[in-house]
Amino acid sequence: MSPLAISMLLASQGSVALAQYRKAPAKPAQSGVYPEYRSRFGTIRWVRDQMPLKVYISPGLTLDSMTDPNLGVPIANTDNLPAWPNLVANVLSNPEQFQALKRADGYVDGHYQAALEGVLSWKQFEREGLFSYEITQDPGDADIYVFFTNHFVGKSGMALFAQDIRGYTSKTNFPYKAILAGGQADFKPAVIVLRTTDGQGQPMSLGKLKAAATHEFGHALGIEGHSTNPVDLMSAYYGRGVISPNDAATIRHLYRLTPDLIP
Repeated sequence: MSPLAISMLLASQGSVALAQYRKAPAKPAQSGVYPEYRSRFGTIRWVRDQMPLKVYISPGLTLDSMTDPNLGVPIANTDNLPAWPNLVANVLSNPEQFQALKRADGYVDGHYQAALEGVLSWKQFEREGLFSYEITQDPGDADIYVFFTNHFVGKSGMALFAQDIRGYTSKTNFPYKAILAGGQADFKPAVIVLRTTDGQGQPMSLGKLKAAATHEFGHALGIEGHSTNPVDLMSAYYGRGVISPNDAATIRHLYRLTPDLIP
């Protein structure tokens, strides 16, 4: 079987570990480049030929109406992360289905601007030539999509209300060497889903949603895991809600490496 035939549907699980265990770190918090940026399959990042990346932030749209006929729960459940890119690709290929998407309960007008500001937080690194991206209003012309949900559920339909999980990111990744050698990849969109409500069921504060969007876009760019330093945005605690010096050092390091996989 060719490398691309076993191309690994890798889902970058966003904030999956967030707040389940708020214990003090067992070892001193690290500083500088944190090794958790690397997935167990190697480094993952976008390459120059894919840029500028196009990012579509939906006006509060949710994927929750797309349900699994066997389970009766949203296909975009947290136990089914690898399927999210294909789900979005299928929805985009059917204009009527896309037009039928509804706004997530709990979504307020300020959430769009908060998500936009979060995504644009990484723009500062464009000046260094690391990557480039732009916002598009055309849902048919994007590489990365941002959707929303009132709350996340697992495959059992159990709501994850008790956990401070504000977002997930899912990407399909392909071996870069195989593509350079002429292999063909069926690229799919990267998908970010942000939660619109807090643990009390109230609309997520704009500051928290912005931090979540910044964090998830860091995953979309290729920081796969979570920093163990709680002051970092890319920790499971969102740090201070802004990109930290360690986050900056890590994204610079990542984009100076030749990737093993590309989204």
